[in-house]
Amino acid sequence: MVKIEVNLILFAYLSLFIISVCANKYVVSNQRVTFHEAHSRCRQYGLDPAEILSESDEKEIEQALLPIKDLGTFDGFWIFASKLADKKNYYWLNSNLPLFYSAFYQGQPDNTGEKEHCLELYQASTGVFKWNDNSCDIKNRFICQRKQKINSCDDNRSAVL
Repeated sequence: MVKIEVNLILFAYLSLFIISVCANKYVVSNQRVTFHEAHSRCRQYGLDPAEILSESDEKEIEQALLPIKDLGTFDGFWIFASKLADKKNYYWLNSNLPLFYSAFYQGQPDNTGEKEHCLELYQASTGVFKWNDNSCDIKNRFICQRKQKINSCDDNRSAVL
């Protein structure tokens, strides 16, 4: 019972924090969870799972990630496309759109061991971000996005959970 109350208090605090962070488009989590847990958490926070549909989306997410002080090379963040539905093609989970823009690292996606069905964005080198396919069971941080873009604050477009 105490654990449920603590979780509810934590959820309420995080929800209030998210609501109070002006109108940032992207919310970057410090939590490390599986792909499916990350998707659920975005929804629990009242956000959409992050989708990168264009180069401008990619640049905005990269700008949101740059201020993270403990971001190392190969630190991954779930972006919400997978090929779990048909094992051949990636689709964004929120919009159901296929990938028509991508920024995969050279040689990716490679589906190592035929177990890599979910996409991550990671820092390939300082300030350079690329996409990779990975096992959906790996625990990564994740990126959510606001349901609509509101321009009522400054130009900062990131927040941290």
